[in-house]
Amino acid sequence: MEKEIDLRGLVCPEPVIRTKKLLDDKSISKLEALVESEINVKNLARLARSQNISMSCSNEGTFYRIVFTRGEVQPLNFLEDLAIKEAQKETNKQRVGTVVFISKDTFGEGDRDFSVSLLNVFLQTMFDSGHKPRAILMANSGVKLMDPEGSVLPVLNSFLEAGCEVMACGLCLDYYKLKDSVPSDQVTNMFTICEYMMTADKVITP
Repeated sequence: MEKEIDLRGLVCPEPVIRTKKLLDDKSISKLEALVESEINVKNLARLARSQNISMSCSNEGTFYRIVFTRGEVQPLNFLEDLAIKEAQKETNKQRVGTVVFISKDTFGEGDRDFSVSLLNVFLQTMFDSGHKPRAILMANSGVKLMDPEGSVLPVLNSFLEAGCEVMACGLCLDYYKLKDSVPSDQVTNMFTICEYMMTADKVITP
């Protein structure tokens, strides 16, 4: 059975969740999904890889047409090739380890300026001590740590360079008007955040 779904205009993580529900139906052999951003393409590429389903993508001008098929892998185009390579790097890693989940831009509830500084100290100390979590995930005001003008981004980049996944919720970045300042491969969604947290040995929230 073949099916088509229009995901344009939906707020993250709804495109991934709706697509997964359809892909969970094994009677659907081919699914076409319409999305409007490169970030949605990358998120759905991660989903396809996790489901072991082939995916192709074409740029239709104002939107992208993604085709999921069960069976032979189809030729990749420029955008899908990038998305799949990123997804492979993610899924090749063993789905265990420690995840650091940061949902606010402070450490604790004390004086704000001091608490912001203390969070920076915490992350720097963790890095200097050689503790390398599998991923650092940020949501709500925690995404403010990705601000290029903030004091915490340098240590987050140190974790990234050391092989740790450093990602922020796209919906939250939108809310705080930071999405354009964050590399697209570090923008994620609540579905992916849930997957990381549910498969972690340990989740730490400072």
